[in-house]
Amino acid sequence: MKLYMVDITTHIVVAAHDKDHALDVARDCRRDAISDDMDPQIDVGREVTKLQDLEDGWDGECIPYGGDGNTRLAELLLPNTHYPER
Repeated sequence: MKLYMVDITTHIVVAAHDKDHALDVARDCRRDAISDDMDPQIDVGREVTKLQDLEDGWDGECIPYGGDGNTRLAELLLPNTHYPER
């Protein structure tokens, strides 16, 4: 199987005193908000073939969704490679 970076976006409305409080409220309820959205926007990004392609906090220790639930990305991807200049 191939690996892909995927963005899932949902929009919510929160009741808050100000923008900082709105951020806190959103962080506190993000799991519920994602669960409540039956049709979030899903965008499939680029294929991930090596560790350096990972972004947004994903690293070699993470386990991808849709895999066997045990194999870490470092075992599935090529290591970061530094090619000598020619």
